Amino acid sequence: MTQGSLELRGRYGEPDLERFIARPGIGLTVQYGSDHLACQVLIESPQPLIYTKEDVSLMSPETVTEILEEVTPVDTRGKQIGSATSMMGCNESEIAEYENVSITRSTHNCLPLMPEREMRATIAFNRDSCPKRRSLFNATP
Repeated sequence: MTQGSLELRGRYGEPDLERFIARPGIGLTVQYGSDHLACQVLIESPQPLIYTKEDVSLMSPETVTEILEEVTPVDTRGKQIGSATSMMGCNESEIAEYENVSITRSTHNCLPLMPEREMRATIAFNRDSCPKRRSLFNATP
C-alpha cells in the first residue's frame, strides 16, 4: 500500500527536506535546520529521485533571480564578503558570499542567445542551526 504525506509524517515526524514547485518547470528543494527554518535551498528543474538519463531543463536567469529574491531578499543577505567565478567549457558557476547567506548560480553558456541557460542555484544560510560551511573568503569555518 502506498503511503501519503500524512501517514509518513505520523510515522516519522516532520520532514527535514521538502520540494516545492516555485514556477512551472522549476523546483525549490529546501533542507531545514534544527530551528525548522531553511538552511539550504536548491533551485533547479525537478529531478526524479531515481536517476534516469533525461535531459536537464534549463531555466531563465530572470526567473531564478525572482525566486532568489523571494527566498532571500537582498536586504536580508547582509554585506557582501566576496565573490568568485569558475568556468569549465560551457559551464560557469558564480558564488556570492554575504554575511548571512551564500548564493551559487550555475549556467550553461554554449548557446548565448538561448534565454533559458541557468542550470541551478543554491542558497546556504549562515546560522547556528545550519550545517557549518567553510567560507571561500576567510579562514574561519
